[in-house]
Amino acid sequence: MRRRLGIIARSLVVAILFVILFSYAMFQGGFVSWFLFYAFLPFLLYMAAVLIYPVHNWKIERNLSKRMAMGSETIDVEVKLKRKVPFPIYYCIIEEHLPESLKKVDEHLDKYKNMDKADQYYEPRKVKKVVFPWFSKTITYRYQLDKVPRGDHKLKALRIKTGDFFGFVKKEHVYHQESKLLVFPYIRPVKMKDRVYSFEQGASPSFKLNEKNTNMVTGVREYMPGDRFAWVDWKTTAKKNEMMTKEFEQEKSVDMMLILNGVYHPNMSELSFEGAVEFTASLMREFHKKSSPLSFMSLGDRRKYFPFHQDHAHQQQMQGHLAKIRPVGRIPFAQQIEREKSLIPSGVMLMIVSHHLDKDIQVAISKLAKRSKRVVFFYVRPHGQMSFQDHQAVKQMKSQGVVVNVLNEEQLTQQQFEVNT
Repeated sequence: MRRRLGIIARSLVVAILFVILFSYAMFQGGFVSWFLFYAFLPFLLYMAAVLIYPVHNWKIERNLSKRMAMGSETIDVEVKLKRKVPFPIYYCIIEEHLPESLKKVDEHLDKYKNMDKADQYYEPRKVKKVVFPWFSKTITYRYQLDKVPRGDHKLKALRIKTGDFFGFVKKEHVYHQESKLLVFPYIRPVKMKDRVYSFEQGASPSFKLNEKNTNMVTGVREYMPGDRFAWVDWKTTAKKNEMMTKEFEQEKSVDMMLILNGVYHPNMSELSFEGAVEFTASLMREFHKKSSPLSFMSLGDRRKYFPFHQDHAHQQQMQGHLAKIRPVGRIPFAQQIEREKSLIPSGVMLMIVSHHLDKDIQVAISKLAKRSKRVVFFYVRPHGQMSFQDHQAVKQMKSQGVVVNVLNEEQLTQQQFEVNT
């Protein structure tokens, strides 16, 4: 209805202008009045042509240089507008409707220099371009999305505006064209000062579980991506005419579980949560490189659990989950830990990454420390927001045997994480 009223109103404007000029020429008479009428007649005709020219049937293409990227990277975007009739268009305004998730900028490591000032993390991006296509049937527009933040971003719509020379007639149309961009958290090396694995017969710590010391063969199975070439059982492969690999019993090893706090809290710092996600992604990649048996669980709006698998596709799923995760959920993190406690095997090494710490979380972690082989707690918090209660909680957890790492601006701005395990 609004669109029809707009067309009618603009049509009336053109008709009134024509009547005024024609009436002036008729009643005034003379060369000057008729000259003015005929001089403005082409513009009036152009206005009428713009009024009836369709802008809703153009073909729109949006091409991204990457569909998957890492945080703080730059994405090149090319927009192509193709039309069938080469009608002369004086100007065309192309406006991209960016989602709220892209109203942020990832300054790489520099964003953690002032973690208590999360408003610097936001930037009202605007993508708007004026082109002058005239008779061109293809209009191409390129722009860059720099410093893209972590997340699952969806570019959904483009607004096209055009009109006549004087602005009496304006036309616009919104094209719904979806393009997806998945941005993974930035990953850094993690240096662990204490090794998490040790053999029972010796004091030499090691991450390499599957090479020499824990390779008791228990059976064979089909080859899976990620299996080492040395594990292939060539005799069984020859018999069955398909790749078969040996299965090993990992003796004297420590199974590990990593838990991420994905629950929203009113007093949380958004950059603390981003730091927690980046550290979690980096830690997972480090253990994957070492072929360590690590399972992962995130607790937030809903529980998401990933058992240990060495194949690359499984690792991509976990990293994809970390790319999309947002701090949500009404059930407190401590309460969710209590609920999931029965599903956490006893005797595992438990690592918890959290952007928030309170008395309930402290109590829940202390209970887990009694039934786990070791509990390592990574607390991501700006230095200026560390309260007296935070320091007391950290001190008490350490006295109860929990290994605590506080990650603040100093650690998060480094090219490499250094933590105690």
